[in-house]
Amino acid sequence: MRYKDRTISSVAGMLSALKHQTKPRRILWFRGQARQVWKLVPSLARDAAHLQAENALIKRFMQNAAPHLDTQPREEWEWIFLMQHHRAFTRLLDWSESPLAALYFAVHEEEHLGASGAVWCLDPVALNREAKLKFEFEPEIPAFGRDKVLESYLPSRVRENPAELYPVAIVGPRNTPRMAAQLGTFTINHRLHTPIEDIGEGKHVWRWIVPGAAKGKILKELAVLGISALTLFPELDRVADLTREILG
Repeated sequence: MRYKDRTISSVAGMLSALKHQTKPRRILWFRGQARQVWKLVPSLARDAAHLQAENALIKRFMQNAAPHLDTQPREEWEWIFLMQHHRAFTRLLDWSESPLAALYFAVHEEEHLGASGAVWCLDPVALNREAKLKFEFEPEIPAFGRDKVLESYLPSRVRENPAELYPVAIVGPRNTPRMAAQLGTFTINHRLHTPIEDIGEGKHVWRWIVPGAAKGKILKELAVLGISALTLFPELDRVADLTREILG
């Protein structure tokens, strides 16, 4: 990894880490995970059986989602985005341009409060350099539906391409309130499912460890800063869930 693991026990600690490990105008993405031992692999790649069933999963989702959609996705990318949005297994891994959003995801799950979590930091340009992606403007990130290089990563194309391409960092339209609120970005896997931190020399990624004992305190600090389930999931069902807090 680019830097050794650093422990953060507060929002201030994260700001200090940012100050020492970032440079002006460098693109940096973040991902919070409730347990530090979890690898950077998308949900679909965590089980070989899931990979084999990918096309079947997509077909079943398309079949059963149709009655619940006002507008049908027009292309495969849109279906994959929709599946990811509703927590179906895909080859996408969520990231954020907001370190505060990532920190929230590292600390908010009650079932993991006693375990150390992690906020991963990703240099997306450096990751794409590992995958041999180059643009005339070096900081450019490929986008769904615009850059043909990403077509090889479509589930329908992966089986046709015998190459083992590295994961790449990508952007897409923030066309849902949740995506916009979370400043969402993605990495996507091809046929190679090596954890992102194990690719090459790993200089494109590093992490901050969040002790389990500090999670409750950090969650309160984030709430003071306006980072909560309501701001990161601006949807009516979350609004209803949060009314229960009034009852204690």
